[in-house]
Amino acid sequence: MENYKHGEDQEAGALALAACVSHIFPMALDAAIQLDLFEIIARAGAGALLSPSDIASQLPTSHDGAAAVLDSLLRLLATHSLLTCSVSKLEDGGIERRYGLAPAGKFFVGDENGVSFAQLRAVTSQCVRGLSLKDAILEGGNLTERIHGKSNYEFVVSDPEIIRVMCDGMKAYSTVFMREVVKVYDGFSSLGLIVDVGGCTGTTLAIIIAEYPHIKGINFDLPQVVQNAPSYNGVEHIGGDMFIECILHNWNDEKCIELLKNCYEALPDKGKLIVMDPILPSIPQTDIHTKYTSGMDIIQLMTLEGKERTKDEFEALGTKARFTEFKVVGYVYGIWIMEFVKSV
Repeated sequence: MENYKHGEDQEAGALALAACVSHIFPMALDAAIQLDLFEIIARAGAGALLSPSDIASQLPTSHDGAAAVLDSLLRLLATHSLLTCSVSKLEDGGIERRYGLAPAGKFFVGDENGVSFAQLRAVTSQCVRGLSLKDAILEGGNLTERIHGKSNYEFVVSDPEIIRVMCDGMKAYSTVFMREVVKVYDGFSSLGLIVDVGGCTGTTLAIIIAEYPHIKGINFDLPQVVQNAPSYNGVEHIGGDMFIECILHNWNDEKCIELLKNCYEALPDKGKLIVMDPILPSIPQTDIHTKYTSGMDIIQLMTLEGKERTKDEFEALGTKARFTEFKVVGYVYGIWIMEFVKSV
């Protein structure tokens, strides 16, 4: 079968069929997270390969067919490059698949504090639960407001459990993301003060200041969020009316310009606003970076009437807010690092 050549029409048909069952992968990912499958494989050691039976033996089940069902789940995760798979022949002539962690799968394994992208997955699934993209197209408006009778922000802060899920997810993402940012971006080194607007419990600032201890950090978020935030050296927590990191994609252009103008007024001459958000290409591409950003674009428009933007659109926002210089200076895990510079 490996040597059988498919024509373009056959490939197109197969791609259309794969799209028809594309909703199954999120189900598989959620099940893998809930069953701690990534953690089970990781605990076996670096480079370990486990059979479905090996993994099933560590699950709280007496179901005789668990290993066979697991094999199907693990195989699907391998097709999405979250796991590796090798095959060995058995004495009876059959085969056994053994699975290991692929580089992307390691992001779902908790660090020393239990932080991983598993918490972020909980946020992205929570955001669109019960919402219809068809309704967003045909009826417009804020879907969260229509269903729950309140804006997305009001809905989130009204439920302590949702706040916990959101903060855990943002903390997980910030931890993984910022550890990489401080390696590739040196724009913090010349700064003496950083205000993280919507910084949740201060994880982002803590990572920056650990690398640049001369910086003073102010973490600004909802009062009920910062009141439970841990104490970090060099970080002051202040409660106010702002929530969520990666801010600009949460708002329409008018709100973003208003926000950027406020930042402009607060900055000294030559001060810079550092923005970290996804950037869409002007023409859709098929690479994994664009697929991620396009998916986030749908989440934003369904939940907040926000959107992802192209580089030119970000620059236009900055110009309307009176920033004189705009630069894209780095990229980490689907997010671009941008600088807006004030020059009087």
